[in-house]
Amino acid sequence: MVLRLLGVVALIALLFTASCQSEQQKKEKIQQAILDRLSAHSGLDLKALDVTTTAVSFEKNKAFATVSFHPKGDPSVTSGMVMKYTLEERDGKWQVTNVGSAQGSGSAHPLPSQPGTSGGDSTLPPGHPSLGPGR
Repeated sequence: MVLRLLGVVALIALLFTASCQSEQQKKEKIQQAILDRLSAHSGLDLKALDVTTTAVSFEKNKAFATVSFHPKGDPSVTSGMVMKYTLEERDGKWQVTNVGSAQGSGSAHPLPSQPGTSGGDSTLPPGHPSLGPGR
């Protein structure tokens, strides 16, 4: 009786451990899919930024991730931004299907050339691509 109980407890512990490792592996794959997307489509200098996936939730074959961006070496919370990503697992690989709106986490300064803004600091954050002439 005691041996049977110990066997059941050991099995539950094994399944729980496997589940946790699986979740961690999924989160790492989500992070890599987002980094791949950023490398291919954003124009950002990822070497100048700390990109951290702060939260991930799963629903069937979809994942919803919250990612924070901060200049490397700058621990200030007000110098970064947060983005929301939706990913879908296709043929065993995670792919970004939607990028939510950016959310500044502090004092955002609109660029003077943006319609409907009162101007502000036109200095771009480190790693941001040029906006071109006249902007």
